[in-house]
Amino acid sequence: MFTTLLKYDLKSIGRWYIALNAGILISSFALGLSLRSFESFAQTTSSSPNHVMQLIPLILAMIFGILVAGSWVATVIIIVRRFYQSIFGKEGYLTLTLPVTTHQIILSRLLAAFIWTLCNTLVLIIGVGLLILPMSGVGQFLIALPHIVSLLTISKWEILLVYLIAATISEILMFYLAITIGQLFTNRRILMSFVAYFAIAIIGTVLSSIIDSHLLKNIVDISYFGYATIGEIIDILIFYFITYYLLENKVDIQ
Repeated sequence: MFTTLLKYDLKSIGRWYIALNAGILISSFALGLSLRSFESFAQTTSSSPNHVMQLIPLILAMIFGILVAGSWVATVIIIVRRFYQSIFGKEGYLTLTLPVTTHQIILSRLLAAFIWTLCNTLVLIIGVGLLILPMSGVGQFLIALPHIVSLLTISKWEILLVYLIAATISEILMFYLAITIGQLFTNRRILMSFVAYFAIAIIGTVLSSIIDSHLLKNIVDISYFGYATIGEIIDILIFYFITYYLLENKVDIQ
């Protein structure tokens, strides 16, 4: 039954992610072509094309920042919307009456959100490539590609990769916990979910600072990402089991 539930969750949010990723790829390629045309126009018409060329990296950085920010915001909206609607919205009664456990409900949505977030990240990387490709040309891009791939080998970045995976799961569960806490109130539940999210973030930051400075650094000698990963794993366990407890014992569906 868990497999069926996971397939349904993947399909439910998949259409939103497909539309988002298609938009990222099309926008990246179109912007890359536009910048290439701008560069060519500046070189042929401007008396000082070097000044114009100096603006290209800045424009690329700004576009990259907009793509990342827009993609992140859209991803958060999709994750939050799916969890809220499937448990506390119109689908709530159906979801909680299925022959599955609360653990399976949470894990299904968590795994589906993580898989699509991972796919979205890969598409974003491809989008950056499509943004740069018209500027550099296919030849230069293919020459630089082996060097880029060598920098991204798992053996060199495995600690960072594990940290990013843990941080992504922790962030998703943090959204789930904030939404669930918001449902404990009788009025303004969405507003209280926002308040809960920022409260959790502030408390987590304070506790992480205390633990990092007074405990972990004195107990174990590991890299920054090493004990940061430990902190994320602790957050995962806390967020998950509090969410599970509230859904199991305190949930009130309108």
